[in-house]
Amino acid sequence: MEFWTLTKRSRCYNCSKLADQIIEIYPNQAFVKCSNCGATRCYIIKNVYIDNNNVIECEKDKKLLYDNWLLEKEAECYNCKRYAIQDILITVAGMYVRCRNCRFTRYYRFNIIYISEK
Repeated sequence: MEFWTLTKRSRCYNCSKLADQIIEIYPNQAFVKCSNCGATRCYIIKNVYIDNNNVIECEKDKKLLYDNWLLEKEAECYNCKRYAIQDILITVAGMYVRCRNCRFTRYYRFNIIYISEK
């Protein structure tokens, strides 16, 4: 599986500037990095499963310290090998990537924050 790069314009939790947040998703880890200050949230893979409980719908409206982001990417699914929309939910606590075709879900949990020194 190739890694994915996406962007989301949002206010950074570290520098408070409105800036592009660069999202990199790999099979076993993911990163969200502020294009302005370089602050990076790191997530590691916690679980993979077929989602029968609509986890993204349940988690997307939960109120946490920062806004949840719901993104989409059309890509080949790791499980069913079809090109389909992949729903991506990013929260301060975790990240979910779920194929709309087969519901294969990867859950990444928040691990650490890296704040670059300038």
